Amino acid sequence: MRRGLQPLIFIAATCSVAAVLSAQVRVDVRLVNVFATVTDNTGRYVNGLTVDQFSLAEDGVQQNIVHFSQDSDTAVSVGIVLDTSGSMDRKIRIATAAVERFARTINKDDEVFLMTFSGKPVLRQDFTSDRGKLTQALRKLRVTGGTALYDAVGEALTKMRRGRHDKRALLVITDGQDTASLMKSGEANDAVRESEYLVYAIGISPLTYAQNTDHIPFSWPPTSPRTGAGTLSGLRDAVDMNVLNRFAENSGGQAFLLNEALIGAGESKIDKVLDEIAAELRSQYTLGYYPASADDRRFHAIQVTSKSGHTVRARKGYAASGS
Repeated sequence: MRRGLQPLIFIAATCSVAAVLSAQVRVDVRLVNVFATVTDNTGRYVNGLTVDQFSLAEDGVQQNIVHFSQDSDTAVSVGIVLDTSGSMDRKIRIATAAVERFARTINKDDEVFLMTFSGKPVLRQDFTSDRGKLTQALRKLRVTGGTALYDAVGEALTKMRRGRHDKRALLVITDGQDTASLMKSGEANDAVRESEYLVYAIGISPLTYAQNTDHIPFSWPPTSPRTGAGTLSGLRDAVDMNVLNRFAENSGGQAFLLNEALIGAGESKIDKVLDEIAAELRSQYTLGYYPASADDRRFHAIQVTSKSGHTVRARKGYAASGS
């Protein structure tokens, strides 16, 4: 072999090894997608921003945004998770009508599945873009039993992995606390954090516990357990908005509290909330980046800000799966 060729062979081999190592690193480090909702000081969605108007940090370290888009025409995989426990008896007709309307409001290319839960979660309609199939499933529902909210959220997140679209969102509607799940609250919340799915939650409170119908944290005002609506039974039927807010905040979605007496009055409050969710899904930005380290099973904080001073809502972080 000629001596002049030896350095060239060495350089080529070195470059080949470097390429393999680089590819290995990229395999180990997955793209992290963050959905960001941007609003102005009046609460209106802000459109038309560019990537250089955002700042994204992981664990306090600025990240290079390698993927950026606004989602006005992006198809979404949507999971509807509906409480059909016995306490929903007075509300199920209004709730199902609102969900049916919501499904027809979102993009026609969006796929939807329907899961209900009482004592356990049940898949009523698999992913479909056929709104007629969803309507048929909604109109066959019956209410009975307890409230397995955490199990339903866990199973819905697993089901969501089969969604065809990169953007995925869960809509959870419930009127009570969990009374029947095998999964714990913290386990369900960890599952939300480990996913990249948006979670929107609507809690329907009994009239006795009604507060402002906007999306605010909910705290019970229990009275004596011997009298009135402060009974233990009443507490079980009250919505724990702390749980729903955690689901929403850890995913970048929203949680809403509605008063049972108003969900079907006049211009239905639940219709207005679902309209807002549908509009929000079409107004968000997607920001993607490669983190500096491989999946390590640790929680990593994410902070997204707007350089123009707008309010940005996005998930607070993610739990690296290690997979």
